[in-house]
Amino acid sequence: MEEKKKRPAIPENVKRELWIKSGGRCEFRGCNKYLYKDGVTKQPRNLANIAHIVSWTPTEPRGNQNSEKLATDISNLMLTCSEHNNLIDDPRYVEMYPVELLQQYKREHEERIYRVTGMGQEYGVRIIKMFSKIQGQVSIIGDKAVSEAIMPYYPLESDIIIDLTQVEDVTSAQKQIERAVDLHIKSNSNEESYSVFIMAKIPYACYLGYALGNKVKSVSHQFFRDTQDWKWRDGEFGHFYVSKPKVEKTEDEVNLLVEISGNIDRRLVPNNIMYSIKAENPGFMFIQSKEQLLEFQIKFRELLNEIRDIHGEEVKINLVIAAPNPISFEIGKCIMKNIDPTIILYDKVDNEVSYQNVMCLHSRIRRE
Repeated sequence: MEEKKKRPAIPENVKRELWIKSGGRCEFRGCNKYLYKDGVTKQPRNLANIAHIVSWTPTEPRGNQNSEKLATDISNLMLTCSEHNNLIDDPRYVEMYPVELLQQYKREHEERIYRVTGMGQEYGVRIIKMFSKIQGQVSIIGDKAVSEAIMPYYPLESDIIIDLTQVEDVTSAQKQIERAVDLHIKSNSNEESYSVFIMAKIPYACYLGYALGNKVKSVSHQFFRDTQDWKWRDGEFGHFYVSKPKVEKTEDEVNLLVEISGNIDRRLVPNNIMYSIKAENPGFMFIQSKEQLLEFQIKFRELLNEIRDIHGEEVKINLVIAAPNPISFEIGKCIMKNIDPTIILYDKVDNEVSYQNVMCLHSRIRRE
């Protein structure tokens, strides 16, 4: 009886090189599982399989006349989890994973690992995640979606989590946001950059932007419902229009409406002269690109300056917002604490029909 051939041993230096090139992660497209830590206990454990693209024997999946020659060649080896090692060699599915496709998987994965690990510290950003209940629901901000959204940057080791799901009122939320910013950001001597992901009520997003201010390097991101991701999109999208009243005399109090995700019923806000900044086609999907965010920042800041110049520093601005989280965040961030007049934020409260004063977003600092 002919003795069954044993698979040739893969030299240690080849194994080591494969681990380095793969980053210790499964090379099957879409998996990326880390293979040196147990998923449950988090204890160090080697979970890797070394799979052959061309089998080490001609009679096995994708085997051919070069099988023996390629048995220990690193170009023919993939680091995989056991699930995908079994899948690509399963007789029922082997035709779905030809040599060329697996070679492409390996090449894509190793090129990505090489590119990401080649980035310097300037490509590292600290992630801020803030979430609250919205209409009784809490949305999850997933780590994978965040990592994909910030490419080519990479997330630093620990995220800053601001969990507002248990807060009872706006004042409690303000205090919790202030504590997080003081602890994790203002006390940090390093000049870190921050990527901000928010799934929270408008006043909370607005106040986080205000607490961070414009001296902290931060970029906000938008969640897209259609694709369920946070990736800003390229292309030419809609613009913003500013509406101003005809001013016959200076006022002690004015309204400023931000209408991006929808229109605001003027009958439900305080009875003052109206300024507004509005999307050309208001809706939840209006904000698509970082360029739109920049355009909004510029126009909003110009409008604040104009209101102050016309009505004076003592004017009170009643701010009413119908906008997605990145816009609300940028509104807070745009406020200049040493210059701007008092800004009162209005929002819908419980079962109230009209908009209510929910927060003094900014109190005028200068005094005569």
